[in-house]
Amino acid sequence: MPSEDSRGALGPIRILQVVGSLNRGGIETWLHQAVARLPRERYECDFCTYRYKRGAYATELEQCGCAFHHIPLGCSPVAILRFSKQFRRLLREGRYDVVHCHGLLLVGFFLFLAWLEKVPVRIAHSHSTDRETGGVVTVANHLGLVLNRTLARAFSTQGVSCSAEAGAALFGRRWEEETKYKLIHCGIDLTPFEAVNTPDSLRITLGIEPGAKVIGHVGSFSVVKNHRFLVEVAARVLQERADAVLLLVGDGKLRPAIEKACAELGISRRVIFAGVSSHVPELMRSAMDVFVMPSFHEGLPLVLLEAQAAGLPCLVSDVVSREAMVSEESIRFLPLSAGPESWADAIVSLLESPPHRRDLVKVMYNSDFNIVTSADQLLCLYDAARIDCPASPGF
Repeated sequence: MPSEDSRGALGPIRILQVVGSLNRGGIETWLHQAVARLPRERYECDFCTYRYKRGAYATELEQCGCAFHHIPLGCSPVAILRFSKQFRRLLREGRYDVVHCHGLLLVGFFLFLAWLEKVPVRIAHSHSTDRETGGVVTVANHLGLVLNRTLARAFSTQGVSCSAEAGAALFGRRWEEETKYKLIHCGIDLTPFEAVNTPDSLRITLGIEPGAKVIGHVGSFSVVKNHRFLVEVAARVLQERADAVLLLVGDGKLRPAIEKACAELGISRRVIFAGVSSHVPELMRSAMDVFVMPSFHEGLPLVLLEAQAAGLPCLVSDVVSREAMVSEESIRFLPLSAGPESWADAIVSLLESPPHRRDLVKVMYNSDFNIVTSADQLLCLYDAARIDCPASPGF
């Protein structure tokens, strides 16, 4: 039980953040930066991961006083039952006041387990949409999404969404009419984008020739990011422009398949696989000339906010939420159905435009897209939960 301080007030609220991993990614980056800004004397945040044990942000969060728990979740009935037992034990022993679950497909399941353990505040946080990803959507997948949505609505005390589309995916089409649901746009750390100088050292390190035009992309090598389409588009651009190269930042299980596709298209020598990087803002500012995102679906892609903060012109699939648009002049939306040739023509047009980096950082400082604003909104969310659901030792 939280102890009383010298003023007789109850101790900090204990919060368990439930997320797949703490590797570098949109959800993880935002969560890491937002939690690090919460006042530790008021809130104690622990983390439970179920895909990967730790991740790139684990050490930094430990330095902020966070504890980590890893409970692997498999697909078999035995693995699910094992996870349920261990997760419920963690909730009992941790005596958490708040369970905050991030994602889409498993949020309802986690909140149901939290309800069984009588956790007073149970927050469902939707970061993605349920659009098709270019493959076959099975009946089992559809039923799983419907079940998860039902559980999330039934067992959450609060709901949060990063965009209107993401909210509809988890809470239903009329989610904005219910008072327990709230929209919080994820923000980014704008500090790295304030630098005036953009040295060419990163280009030299990556082996990019002076004067080359760089088509940039940042994202995990997964189906939803649509890398196969991207390299087909790039092949057409590279054929037309001898000075262009493709820079891919990120990693994932589909990377070998994309490397093979580049070889089949004959563009391997002009495609740079940079891997996972902790210097994405610097890469955008000094190594890229245009940013391309042909995703099948997104919630509110932080990397697109970063690209705009870096002043890059962006070409984005039209399924991406317009809520991620800081400036109409920065983003061009194009349907995937337009095909690789139209996408290639659009990229060439952007590359041939006069080089001019738009300074949007000042605009973003006073918007929801600032991580400081996101952290404040998260704090307000927990404060509101503290008032609405006081049946807990911490409250």
